[in-house]
Amino acid sequence: MRRCRYWPLLALTLLLGVAVCTIWAQPPIRVESSQHEARFRDHILFKLVAEAEAGISEITLFYRVADQPAVNHALPQFEPGTRVEAEYTWDLSDGALPPGIQITYWWKISDQEGHTLETEPQSLLYTDDRYNWRVLSSDKVALYWYRGSEDFGQALFDKANEALDLLSRDAGITVTHQVKVFIYGSHADLLGAIAKGAQEWTGGQAFPDVGVVVIGVSPANLAWGKLAMAHELCHLVVHQMVNTPLGELPRWLDEGLAMYAEGELEPEYRYALDRAIRRNQLITVRSLSSSFPADPEQARLCYAESYSLVRFILEKYGREKMTQLLRAFAEGAYYDDALQEVLGVDSEGLDAAWREWVGARAVPQEQPTSPPQVRQPVLANPVLWASVGLCFMGGLLLVIVLGLLVWLQRR
Repeated sequence: MRRCRYWPLLALTLLLGVAVCTIWAQPPIRVESSQHEARFRDHILFKLVAEAEAGISEITLFYRVADQPAVNHALPQFEPGTRVEAEYTWDLSDGALPPGIQITYWWKISDQEGHTLETEPQSLLYTDDRYNWRVLSSDKVALYWYRGSEDFGQALFDKANEALDLLSRDAGITVTHQVKVFIYGSHADLLGAIAKGAQEWTGGQAFPDVGVVVIGVSPANLAWGKLAMAHELCHLVVHQMVNTPLGELPRWLDEGLAMYAEGELEPEYRYALDRAIRRNQLITVRSLSSSFPADPEQARLCYAESYSLVRFILEKYGREKMTQLLRAFAEGAYYDDALQEVLGVDSEGLDAAWREWVGARAVPQEQPTSPPQVRQPVLANPVLWASVGLCFMGGLLLVIVLGLLVWLQRR
């Protein structure tokens, strides 16, 4: 067998070829690690380690909250070079971000030769890890709580599903994606979880854009907690249905549906409504379409009337008309246009029909008044100028007569 004298040269060539191919196969920008650290009601820290032979010159962090279409971006701090460590801290100390939401983030990296790398999206679950949460879940709602027995959590969970079933059956309002409810075990715990500046009397807070409700409910206050949860859940579900760039509900419809989801009207609201009917002091539908007053008694009446109006529409017009009305508002129809299109009445017509239904007198009609007199500007009033002219001429004539008399006496 004849040995090849050139095999060392062939082996060396092969090794050099493999090395060159390996170098060519390496991407111009490489990510060594991409990580995050989250601390509730404080911050989220995003960290990236990357390298590039040409030197990394630019890094951008992109992140999206839940399923919102808006994409946020930030420029992390780093020292340009062939190997960089970049960090960005998202300050969440204001409490504007609720627990239980999914955050998706990714990086865009550029080097000095113009190469660009965009990483695959990563997800993190931002939650309040200060408590040991228990959970009950269905396809419609997930309920989290940490204080109270299993029966306590089950009672709230059952009420949530009962309210959602009621809205679906009577008003055609369905859940499009799961809603999360976080039950804080005390009022103090709740205030420690929601946005800074919240009122001391705040019992809960809804985040419609991300489908989260946080409520403070102690085990001793279960009855109130069930009503508050049903109320806030309704707002979120209605928001899912009417959440369009043009969609907006009149306040009485939004709050009336939420009150309807609670169940039968509570005695204090029933009393306020009955008293206003007896005294002919009901607030008009048009006035109920905007913000409710700050006065507690007037606000209570607004909520009671809103409930009654929703009940009236459901009983007189039916479930399908309510669904059509919500869709009309979702498409951006004006209040009166939507009412006229679906129910055949405007705000005043609905007001009159509802007052008759509850046994109230018609809304008092304002007495016609004569049109206001328009005062003319002084400089544009011809009568005034004529008077001034006559006075001037009279005065001038008087001076002439007096002067003539003096002249005659001297002669």
